[in-house]
Amino acid sequence: MKITQLVIDRENPFRTDLEILLDLQVKVEDKTSRDIWRKWQEAFNRERVTERFFEDYKKVFFAIRNAVKNQGISIRQAHEFSLQLLNRLMFNYFIAKKRWLGNNPRFVSWFWEEYKRSKRQGKVKPDTFFSEWLQVLFLEAFNNKFIYRSYFGEEINHILRMAPYLNGGLFKENELDRTIDVQLNDDLFEQIFNFLNKYNFTIREDLPLEVEVAVDPEMLGYVYESLANVAEEIYDRQDLGIFYTPRVEVDFMCRRSLVEYLHANIPDVEKDIWYHLLFDENKTAAEKYLTANNLWGTLEEKLDALRVIDPACGSGAFLVGMLLVLTELYRLVYRHLPGREIDVFNLKKRIIQNSLYGVDVMPWAVHSTELRLWLQLVVESEMELGELKKNPLLPNFNLKLRVGDSLVQELGGVDLRVRGKDMPSEIKGRLTKLAREKEKFYLNDSTCKFKNPQAMLEEEVRIYRDFIRQRISQLGQWEKHGTQPSMFETDNGSNGNKRNRQLEQQKQNAQKEIAQLKDIL
Repeated sequence: MKITQLVIDRENPFRTDLEILLDLQVKVEDKTSRDIWRKWQEAFNRERVTERFFEDYKKVFFAIRNAVKNQGISIRQAHEFSLQLLNRLMFNYFIAKKRWLGNNPRFVSWFWEEYKRSKRQGKVKPDTFFSEWLQVLFLEAFNNKFIYRSYFGEEINHILRMAPYLNGGLFKENELDRTIDVQLNDDLFEQIFNFLNKYNFTIREDLPLEVEVAVDPEMLGYVYESLANVAEEIYDRQDLGIFYTPRVEVDFMCRRSLVEYLHANIPDVEKDIWYHLLFDENKTAAEKYLTANNLWGTLEEKLDALRVIDPACGSGAFLVGMLLVLTELYRLVYRHLPGREIDVFNLKKRIIQNSLYGVDVMPWAVHSTELRLWLQLVVESEMELGELKKNPLLPNFNLKLRVGDSLVQELGGVDLRVRGKDMPSEIKGRLTKLAREKEKFYLNDSTCKFKNPQAMLEEEVRIYRDFIRQRISQLGQWEKHGTQPSMFETDNGSNGNKRNRQLEQQKQNAQKEIAQLKDIL
């Protein structure tokens, strides 16, 4: 049985919720129970809400992009800027029900109205909402760097001073913030808020058999995928190979993948046990088997060793799905292992840190995945506001989710994969240290040697360059000495000639690889 629900705030209903209620009205022409059922089915059609949201989003998105592009900004930068602005705004709408900003579930909308009131009173200049209000909220308040502003008034100053320390990357000043200096007029923001205020945003993503008729992060992922298909001028090809995978199918894929992984890594257990554990609502039989065979500890070890990568992560559906299934599985394991209890927020944070990785050639895909994973953490956070002020809530995903082509493992025709090669101990040690620093960076640890992703990327490049130099030196030594016959070796005619030909070919290969490696450097 599938449940579809509409959650309404009676005091402050959203426009789209009222439209759905109006669609439920039984009219004279609805003569049979089947007619009424069809009407209800159509009213609660989540796909219809999704399509409506996408059409509205598209209008607002292109309005922002054109406004930025018309100020001399390249279309690609304008595109990325527009995505970032809407991401930041919608993140605030998603987390509104946490009441972290002035205990106000509609803070951003109220913030906009306060700006307009101040403008009418002559306290602020027109068309400064983005530069003097939103950027202060995004880049200062959410990063524990807020500085008192006289034009805000006491109430807003207090709210922004007490704003949660979100960090995580979404609200960290980046290259777009530093290089794009534009003015966005008030009419544009009126259009933006008219759009956003129509919809009810829910932070919790649907379960396979329980759906809420509202805008959730999964729907936003669908919107991003659809947007990519109507913005071909930004990308190199029209056919982007982008497909939306429904939540039920994602859940099945994740569970099936885990069944195969556990069967391969704990082969003494029949595969049916893992199917029952991962697919059955009543898991009693599987739990009894694992308990009787003392396998809960082994299961925990194998889950800890699991690494999941989506090489074309799209809007993050598979990674979010895997996060949800792994969370469910870990909680089941911990019920059978005393002393392992952990709150869901920190459990999800640890799973993302240890197990999940994503790559996509499209920047919007990485942004969408980041947003959905952050919201998966936010929904579980039970921290008090005072604690949120002291410690950054969100981890940094820059090193978990990367923009790049996962199908390319070569640079300049040279395979640069480190695994499987004879790696010098010095290089191995530096990579181990870098891995520790990456862990600190993810957790926003102040002792991390690297303060931004670029610094860490530069260290990675340095290590790879040194690895390549050592490889060149190694090949050079082989080229000089590898073809010299041993003083004890006897050339016995054809065998000696064959060996010389092989060595000469190997020498040529070494020279070719040296040339390629030097080109990379």
